[in-house]
Amino acid sequence: MGVWWLFALIVISSYTANLAAFLTISRIENSIQSLQDLSKQTELPYGTVLDSAVYDQLRSKGMNPFERDPMYSQMWRMINQSGGADNNVEDSKEGIRKVKYGRFAFVWDAAVLEYVAINDEDCSFYTVSNNAPDRGYGIAMQHGSPYRDIFSQRILELQQNGDMDILKLKWWPRESPCDLYSAMGTKKSASALDIHSFAGVFFVLAAGVVLSCLIATVETWWTRRKGSRVPSKEDDKEIDLEHLHRRVNSLCTEDESPHKQFSTSSMDLTPLDMDSLPAARQALEQISDFRNTHITTTTFIPEQIQTLSRSLSAKAASGF
Repeated sequence: MGVWWLFALIVISSYTANLAAFLTISRIENSIQSLQDLSKQTELPYGTVLDSAVYDQLRSKGMNPFERDPMYSQMWRMINQSGGADNNVEDSKEGIRKVKYGRFAFVWDAAVLEYVAINDEDCSFYTVSNNAPDRGYGIAMQHGSPYRDIFSQRILELQQNGDMDILKLKWWPRESPCDLYSAMGTKKSASALDIHSFAGVFFVLAAGVVLSCLIATVETWWTRRKGSRVPSKEDDKEIDLEHLHRRVNSLCTEDESPHKQFSTSSMDLTPLDMDSLPAARQALEQISDFRNTHITTTTFIPEQIQTLSRSLSAKAASGF
């Protein structure tokens, strides 16, 4: 029983701890889900490659007084701190390394960042998208090239027919255990409890059941063996009724004999014995009714009659 309660306690404790951890993780939602969220906060520093195309774009839009979206002005103030030396890096590799081993957000080309995120062994990266319309990439051609309109028309047809999305789903991103848009996606599934997590608990339960059965078997065997050796208290009260009848008849016969005399010195009766003689005589008269019966079975009689029989036998024996 104790092993079963230990098993139940471990299972309930493990389930409660795992449930609390899961609910805690599910409530920790990252507040940064887009570039707009990144620009509104100041706790997490962010930057880009110094003097790159992204840096120039953020600077031009952030310093443009006619820009409708205030996101760029906010981002430019963060990126341009100390002349851009604090939050910007020399190349993309340095920015990715700074994100992996520190508190930093790296603003860079989406294709490069997605590739790094899905190929990271630790799945320690995740990306956020820009809510602004995605304009894609452009193909540079010679000024006045006759192929410009042909390429533009074919690209528009691929976008309208959905062929570009199909190709993107097929080739990019590739299948990966890492989630591009959630830093907790893979960790939640890994924290789930399975049967292997409770293997040790089940082994303890099985060992406890086997040990309990063994102890119960030994205890039963020992109880039966001890009970067969020690007589029951009720057996002490069993007497042979036929033997009692013979003894009582012999006493009555000796008492009725005119030649039998008891000396006062051989049989001394106390006042307590004198008081008990009428009751003893009455009991003997009741027992004498069984003289002519042939009962050979063993039965139980009251303890008072046993005491009376022993007393009379002792007194009669002392009289001879």
